[in-house]
Amino acid sequence: MGLIRKLMSLTLPLLLGGCAIFAPSYNEAIYTKLDGAHASLTKIETSIEASSPSRVPYGKVEPYYIDALAGVKEAADIAGKRPAYLRGRPAANAARLLVDNIDNCRRAIEASRAAFKADGQAPNEADNISVVRNVCAIPNTMEGALK
Repeated sequence: MGLIRKLMSLTLPLLLGGCAIFAPSYNEAIYTKLDGAHASLTKIETSIEASSPSRVPYGKVEPYYIDALAGVKEAADIAGKRPAYLRGRPAANAARLLVDNIDNCRRAIEASRAAFKADGQAPNEADNISVVRNVCAIPNTMEGALK
């Protein structure tokens, strides 16, 4: 029994340490910035739902869009450095995938913001924002899984 414990105590750290080869290390700043963007998108959705059946003017939700975009930009700036310092290691692929998903989030927010600004609140705007929140939840979940 003692030999098995000794072997496990030596083997387990090696097995768990192998995960670091395939995934970048968790970064609290990235997670926090993406979480803040999610909160801003939730505020847009809540503003729309609370004003129903009236339409919300773009100016009322613009600060939330700006906050969401700022958080995503900051997360992208941090995450964008990972692939460079992980170059040549399998973790670089995971880091690149996260950067790509953060970019998808940014583009979804930009498209939603531009449509809202140009056309006003669509009848299904709360649903549209919910889709954007889900797109932005992907990189947040990815980063959170690295904890």
